[in-house]
Amino acid sequence: MKISKKVIILSFLLLGISFITNAQESKVTIEFKNAETAVKLIRTYTEALQKGDANTMNAQLHEKAMIYGLGGGLDSLNVQQHKEYYTNSTNQFKHSISKDLYLPVKVDNNWNEGEWILSWGTNTITNKKTGKEVVIPYHTASLIQDNKIIYIRYYYDMLNILTTQGYTITPPKK
Repeated sequence: MKISKKVIILSFLLLGISFITNAQESKVTIEFKNAETAVKLIRTYTEALQKGDANTMNAQLHEKAMIYGLGGGLDSLNVQQHKEYYTNSTNQFKHSISKDLYLPVKVDNNWNEGEWILSWGTNTITNKKTGKEVVIPYHTASLIQDNKIIYIRYYYDMLNILTTQGYTITPPKK
């Protein structure tokens, strides 16, 4: 019986070490072979937005790219929907990006494996008809594959946009 207990304890110990070893194999780095190229890709995308050039923006996208977080309630946009969204947006608004920052991150052996570019900044959107401005802090997380953007997740201050459009928040009655 002592041998069985020792075998069971040793088995659990080895299993635990195995889990710890596997967890430590995940690797994140900001210095990798394609980092500079990936940052340039996102900068080109961002500069095209400021120029109102949806075609150049779309040229940075992988043919199977998916874009999340744009278009209000829309769950996701494919490449064609992305082009339509930004063609409409740049026809109505001028986008001016400032305080932008780009961070390349490579993740290995994890659920989010790949070469990512994290971007932060401020997008000042000016209505071309009225001249009214909306200042929108933003963050994007973009996954790069085959030197193209395959995935973008937009995060931005939606409340700022809505209040600028005249929406108000009414607190619940107590």
